[in-house]
Amino acid sequence: TSIAIPKNAKPGCKDTCGNVSIPYPFGIGADCSINKWYIVDCNSSTPYLPALNLKVLGINLKNLTVTVSMPRITDCQSPYPNSNGIDLGGSPFLFSKRHNKFVFEGCGIAVMMDNGGVVTGCSTACPSLTVSNRNNCFGIDCCQATIPHYLKSYKVNITDLEKEAGGCGYALLVDEALYDERRFSDGNTSFIPVSLRWTLTHSDQLTCCDNAVPKRSKVDTNNGGPTEECERCKHNGGYCANGLIYNVDHDYFSQNFTCRYYFGKITPGILAG
Repeated sequence: TSIAIPKNAKPGCKDTCGNVSIPYPFGIGADCSINKWYIVDCNSSTPYLPALNLKVLGINLKNLTVTVSMPRITDCQSPYPNSNGIDLGGSPFLFSKRHNKFVFEGCGIAVMMDNGGVVTGCSTACPSLTVSNRNNCFGIDCCQATIPHYLKSYKVNITDLEKEAGGCGYALLVDEALYDERRFSDGNTSFIPVSLRWTLTHSDQLTCCDNAVPKRSKVDTNNGGPTEECERCKHNGGYCANGLIYNVDHDYFSQNFTCRYYFGKITPGILAG
């Protein structure tokens, strides 16, 4: 399922790939994106982030998220704990706490670990139920948990799998709004929609609209330290994402600004999540 958003590509650049909108700072090709991490390849009308080798399902400027397709972690009975994982280290992306949740489907225990420490996890109870009888994820052969802020990598350990349940378990980090338990629990779905928060650091150059921000709004970045705030952007011109400018509470106001396209020295950040 693709996520529809308004078009807002860099001027002169293609703004869609298939039925997925590609807004700036992402772009189809190096000249249309802010840096290498935001380059989108559009082959056979399917957008990919080549820097991460992940399929793009949608980009949301309001939420500062890119939804991608990531592999589900599967483990079947073995004498040793499974320790598969995903690593976004070195990239400007992190897993969105606000939009994702950790889900374990099976009969056993699953924990998510980062740098050797447990960050979240859950366990299930498994009476004699079949998948077709299950319509929720509240501990009966399916459980869920929240994830921490600023998570960039994780491993999953799955243990105590029960033979009666088929001896297999599936761990997902999944976008909560796109999670369909009946679809993902049949064992045939290998890739799951996950939302990544995208960030910009001091090395990136992106400006606000002229007079867009009436007062200073302190924001927070990941892997970049405190940012320079967009104030009035009077001397920078700039780029407006659909006219949406964010403040510290993630509220936004939409106004009709006449924007010039110009790379200045204002560096935006992100809010935790």
